[in-house]
Amino acid sequence: MSIYKSEKSRNVSNTVMNKVFNKVVVERGKKAVHSLDVASKNAVKLQQECLMKLIEDNKDTEYGKMYDFANIHSIEDYQKKVPLTDYDDYAPYIKKMVEDGENNLITASEPKHYAISSGSIGVPKHIPVTQAEIDKYSKYGPGMAFGVMDEYYRNTTGHSFKYGLGANMVELKSQVTPSGVSMGSISGNVLNSLKSFIKFFFQPPWEVICPDDDIDVKYLRARFILQTRNITYIDGAFMTALVDFMDYIKDNWEMLCKDIYHGRINSKIAIPEKSRELFELMIEPNQGRARELVREFRKGMEGIVPRIWPNIQFVASIGTGGFFTYSTKMKYYTGRNVPFYNMLYGASEGLVAVARHAEDKSYVLIPDGGFYEFIPVKDDEEDKILTIDKLEEGESYEIIFTNLSGLYRYRIKDVVRVTGFYNESPKIQFVYRKSQMISIAGEKTNDEALRWVIKQFIKDTGVEVSDYSIYADTDSEPGRYVFLIEPNEVVPQERIPELRDTIEARMMQANPSYGDKIRNGVLSPARLVILQQQTYMLYRDLMIMKGTSANQLKPVRVIDTPMKEAFFFSLEEKYN
Repeated sequence: MSIYKSEKSRNVSNTVMNKVFNKVVVERGKKAVHSLDVASKNAVKLQQECLMKLIEDNKDTEYGKMYDFANIHSIEDYQKKVPLTDYDDYAPYIKKMVEDGENNLITASEPKHYAISSGSIGVPKHIPVTQAEIDKYSKYGPGMAFGVMDEYYRNTTGHSFKYGLGANMVELKSQVTPSGVSMGSISGNVLNSLKSFIKFFFQPPWEVICPDDDIDVKYLRARFILQTRNITYIDGAFMTALVDFMDYIKDNWEMLCKDIYHGRINSKIAIPEKSRELFELMIEPNQGRARELVREFRKGMEGIVPRIWPNIQFVASIGTGGFFTYSTKMKYYTGRNVPFYNMLYGASEGLVAVARHAEDKSYVLIPDGGFYEFIPVKDDEEDKILTIDKLEEGESYEIIFTNLSGLYRYRIKDVVRVTGFYNESPKIQFVYRKSQMISIAGEKTNDEALRWVIKQFIKDTGVEVSDYSIYADTDSEPGRYVFLIEPNEVVPQERIPELRDTIEARMMQANPSYGDKIRNGVLSPARLVILQQQTYMLYRDLMIMKGTSANQLKPVRVIDTPMKEAFFFSLEEKYN
């Protein structure tokens, strides 16, 4: 069992280590920023070099021999010889790699980790991750935030941001393949390599981030982070986790403050006795901190973050695209003066692009992080595939990814829009997933259209929306859309017809094909379902209980499985 000093003495002894750590990660972050700046000026050449190196390195793998990598000498050769792929093309190889530890099948580099993705129908995918991908993530992943925020503060204040501890939302589970290779999120793999140093730069402790037992992580995370005054940043994979954290504090601050006052782990919280003893060694009564927190919470939750953590410097999490409602809510908690860094755009298959500046909502493609191809959405022709030098600002493309870990011309099924260029490197925004499009009668409604509808709905009605989904009701005659929204506050029942009319009118604008089919009677008028408070948080909790990594839980935009249908419709708001 680990022995922890009291919080006060621990903070004193760890101050030097914390400063050293922050200086190191800031310097690494600055190098990552510089590296991206340099690479972006030569992006087109680097793309070709990156592809040719991957082909050369992997020509003797089973996959490389099958597609004659040895005779590929140009991008044109590559596109002629190697087909577009999806996960099913690699599944037989990956099964041998995971279960039997076989190597040199799709990559010459031995996988150091497997990223687990739920897949579109819930069947787990195991994505090989080589050291090259881990190094790229370590360089351009969360560490980049420190370089970007150092630049932001130097430009706005003349000096770097204040050093302190980070409030970390990552949740990890220790998993390995039969051959002993780690599995889970790649962020977890990187963090796991630093677990001996976690106490110098993060709260909560490692034993909460990656617990051995079944414990109440929400309580323990809030308990440890709230007692720590010198929190200078809050970070997590997705903005949903940060909002869930703040919502938990909003609902439980009185209990948490009493526990901080008395220096205890609440007796009503379900924690195995061994773990309880361990965590109680890490804390001591702190009446002053408890009184300070109570005083601030009684003033209300708006702008609470800088009031309870007065040294807060920034928030780092993915809050763009479909996460916009969560970013809005997090801004309510932080106030307007705390800068947000939207981190990165990527998938289980690899990191693709990073935000270059604080508050950026576009991401700069990493030129040496893999090879990228693009299918124009307006043409949707697989024989018209473009490289980065052929892209046009304002156009949308399906992205095709050749990563550093053995996936070639891989369709991750994301559609991105080019919003401009950072030197030679495209700046992109996620638009929608092709697999998350709904179409009952050929109207093809995607997430971008739905996102616009919800934004306009909020403006039109004044109803703040926590989260939202859409369901294609094909049992109705004719078929119809069902909009599901979770409002921040309970909506009066008498407003529902008006709200339904508003959301349908906006969808008819967003997708004219949908509007035509409503007017012609091909589709029935939509239905609006008001969900109970915290429905989406309960869904995330359920998925975590079922084994899904919290770091991979994205918003549910389309109700597309019987399980989702049963869950969400069972939580419709009950009006008397």
